[in-house]
Amino acid sequence: VAAPPAPPKPATPRNNPATWATPNDYPSRALREERTGTTGFRVTVGTDGKVVDCSITNSSGHSDLDDAACANVTRRARFKPATDSSGNPVQGTYSNRVRWVIPE
Repeated sequence: VAAPPAPPKPATPRNNPATWATPNDYPSRALREERTGTTGFRVTVGTDGKVVDCSITNSSGHSDLDDAACANVTRRARFKPATDSSGNPVQGTYSNRVRWVIPE
């Protein structure tokens, strides 16, 4: 009897999402102007676990903060790729948010 197919699995972070965009990544003008907000994003994760695309799903209201979120997440995020029912790596997506708060 063959084993039942494994359920497909989503892409999951391999490193800590809290390190993908940090207060050190604050755009300098946004910092000077004390702008804050939360950027929602969705990344497309390739079969190698690297981000191949990033889109903003919910704007912070400031394009520089949104751009910084995607730029840093794309550069730093690493994933275990999504898998299909046979356990083969497939392209997947992952959504999260970056909260921009002025560092103390």
